[in-house]
Amino acid sequence: MFLSINSMKQVGGLQWPCSRLTEFKFVHESPPPPTPTESPPTQSRPPPPTPSLPPRATPSLTTPPSPPPPPTWYPSPPSKPKKLKCKNKNYPKCYTSEHACPASCPGQCEVDCVSCKPVCKCDMPGAVCQDPRFIGADGITFYFHGKKDKDFCLVSDNNLHINGHFIGKRNKNMGRDFTWVQSIGVLFDNHKLQISAQKTSSWDDAIDRISLTYDGKSIILPETEGAKWEYSRTSITRTQDTNDVVVEVKNLFKITAKVVPITKEESRVHNYGTFSEDCFAHLDLKFKFFSLSNEVDGVLGQTYRNDYVSKVKMGVLMPVMGGDSKFMSTNSFAIDCFVAKFKGSAHVAGSSLSLGLPSLMCQSGLNGQGVICKR
Repeated sequence: MFLSINSMKQVGGLQWPCSRLTEFKFVHESPPPPTPTESPPTQSRPPPPTPSLPPRATPSLTTPPSPPPPPTWYPSPPSKPKKLKCKNKNYPKCYTSEHACPASCPGQCEVDCVSCKPVCKCDMPGAVCQDPRFIGADGITFYFHGKKDKDFCLVSDNNLHINGHFIGKRNKNMGRDFTWVQSIGVLFDNHKLQISAQKTSSWDDAIDRISLTYDGKSIILPETEGAKWEYSRTSITRTQDTNDVVVEVKNLFKITAKVVPITKEESRVHNYGTFSEDCFAHLDLKFKFFSLSNEVDGVLGQTYRNDYVSKVKMGVLMPVMGGDSKFMSTNSFAIDCFVAKFKGSAHVAGSSLSLGLPSLMCQSGLNGQGVICKR
């Protein structure tokens, strides 16, 4: 339906100006479809919770163990066993044959050319090692602790005397000191030989800590395996670049000496205590004697007598030899212990040939020591 307004007309009681043409258009449209009555929105309810059952306990026997956490440290690999050769030409079947040290002593062994087998130095008769642990000539192992900062007679015979200087640490829980042999003083003929381990706070195998003197003069050996010093019938030879030597006096003795420290593991196992300023470097020793008499005495020397019977209590964990007082000396070269036998070169092999006889000159022209002039 259209309504046109061209002039002022009164429509429904209202006047509209005619000057403006206003056209209203009424469009008859079909009524919109009835709006369906909207029902209130239905809230979606969550599904009812499924009741959770507690996990069934699994017997511990069938529970697989949880894997251990990865280690934060790794143990150092075991040291490779040292390999040695028999160097004694008197045993041709074994000479130059190579052998590896046993696992119990990977770095301290020697080849026994007689049996052609490697043996630990500290497990052979004549050994003095560790705390200090002795193995006598009879093969019986015993301990002689002594006292720290004191000297004790190890071997005393007519022409050989060996004192050991002990260092150590007081053990508050025991009636004795922890002790080790720091040096030895050797008297033979008219000579004095000393082998010592130098004090050090930390240990390095590459640094030489062995000290040698002969008649009061220092012996300097090149730090090379096989380096050798000789004088008269005495020889000193390095068996490793550092800290290991063999001292031999022909027809009298042979001493193998190695400087070793107290390690942290040893301290833990034996409850030695902390070693922050001193690792107690000491000597592991192996003695071999060629001409001892049956009067020999000393902590180790007495075991070489034919009539020696061990006095230590066998069957115990640590058989200990006492008698500190009769073996004690005043210094490394003193022969004032109760069991001293040393008389010097005047009694070599029971001979009197070395007595100091006067030197004379006769009219006949003969002269010299022991000459008797006749009228």
